[in-house]
This record gives sequence, C-alpha cells and structure tokens, in this order.
Amino acid sequence: MCDSCTSASRSQESQIDRRDKANAQLNDDVNKARDKIDRLLHQIEELQQTDSENQFQVRRAERELREEREKGLRLERELDGWKALRIERGSAVGRGPMAAFSDVGSRRGSGAYMSSDIPQRMPSNTKGFLA
Repeated sequence: MCDSCTSASRSQESQIDRRDKANAQLNDDVNKARDKIDRLLHQIEELQQTDSENQFQVRRAERELREEREKGLRLERELDGWKALRIERGSAVGRGPMAAFSDVGSRRGSGAYMSSDIPQRMPSNTKGFLA
C-alpha cells in the first residue's frame, strides 16, 4: 500500500506542479495583456490629443482663409470706389471716362512742387562714408 500511496502522492504533486506552471503562465499572460492595454490606451490618448490639435489648426486655417477672402473683397470694393471717384472727377472736368485712367492732369512731373519744398539730400560724407 505504501507504493500506491507514494504513486498517488507523486501523481498529485505532478498535477499541482502542472497547475502552478499553468497559473504562472496565465498570470504572465494577464500581465502582458495589461501592459498592452495600458500602451494602447496611452496611444489612444495621444491620437485624440493630436486629432484635437489638428481640428484646432483646421478651424484656425479656415478662419484665416475667410478673413483673407473678406479682406480681398473689401479691398476690391475700395478699389472700385476709388475708380468710380476718379471717373466722376474726370467727367466733371469734361474728359472722357477712359481719360480718368491716364496721367493727364496729374502732378507727376509737372513741377507742382517747388524745389524749395523738396528736402535736399545730405552729402555722403556726413553719413560716415569716407570723402
């Protein structure tokens, strides 16, 4: 009977060893899975943060584009106003509407400014240049 007791005892010990190894393997697998889950959650947080930043940049770029378009339209309206004013001024003088876009009647090169009105340049030797 002792032999059968010893055999049964050895069988139970080997079963316990197999279960301990299986438990250790399962615990190791669980720890690896937890580490992977933590890593994936961290990646999700980073991706969400990046996505939020990208959405913010898109909204900012869209706002800047809208502002630039509005600025362009405002400048076009201002230019049209100046053109209309120039045409009105030209027709009031009796010139044709296309003459409003020429330099006829402008002060450019006309000597409208006296030479005493134009500031004179300083000689180069007063600016630190060698004479």
